[in-house]
Amino acid sequence: MDLGEVKPWTRAAGADPGSDRETAKGRAWVEREIRWLVAEFGEEAVRREFMVPTPEFLPTGLTGPDGQERIREFVERVAAVMGARTDLLDLRFFRAAAPDAGGGGGKALTVGRYHRTGGRDVIELDLDSADRPEELAAIIAHELGHLLLRRYSPLADREPLTDLVTVVLGMGVFGANAANTFATARRGFSVLPSGDLTSRMLNGAAHHDGSHHLGYLTPDQFGHALVCCARLRGEHDPSWARHLEPGVRAVVKRGLAGPGPSGS
Repeated sequence: MDLGEVKPWTRAAGADPGSDRETAKGRAWVEREIRWLVAEFGEEAVRREFMVPTPEFLPTGLTGPDGQERIREFVERVAAVMGARTDLLDLRFFRAAAPDAGGGGGKALTVGRYHRTGGRDVIELDLDSADRPEELAAIIAHELGHLLLRRYSPLADREPLTDLVTVVLGMGVFGANAANTFATARRGFSVLPSGDLTSRMLNGAAHHDGSHHLGYLTPDQFGHALVCCARLRGEHDPSWARHLEPGVRAVVKRGLAGPGPSGS
């Protein structure tokens, strides 16, 4: 995929994300930014193994007496998949104090945060997510995406590129499933200016609720990103696609059956 000129796309206020025009625009953005990420991280990065929600990858006992230590080990596991160094990473935990406002106008519940303090990266995770390992994997990958973009290309740490880098670096199945699940439930993840990840994860269902959302990937964009990566990897019927939620899996199946992305 030739890099070409990169111009980040921002969804216009009031645009209908389900329209053909917005879908086409979103997919063009995905293709453009994947070219940039491949140029930035190297072609070998996109060829690493895609992780899927199997018992071999997902940990157990995250809510037990040694749960925090097991979560730390899980962060290291996800970091190894994505090629993220953790020698300057501080991992902290918190418990959210208020219930999620769902798709309404209230403040979203934060489930993850990333920031830098004193030259070190800090990731904070909500312990209430520990009983949902697949969701936790998506949260961890997202926050590590901030870390990678800040360290390797500081000016690129913007939304929704933080979600897209998780696809390129092997954790896209978890983010795509989360986006599809929460879109169906009228919930999703969203990132605040400080790097907070709310329980409106990835989908940004209520993006005019005052929580200053900077961007998101829809299930269609996640699916299209997975298609682009599959083509870069020379995959026509990837085994990891069987682990996708039905909505995203349908996007991937249609995408792999059709012509390649523009510029591929």
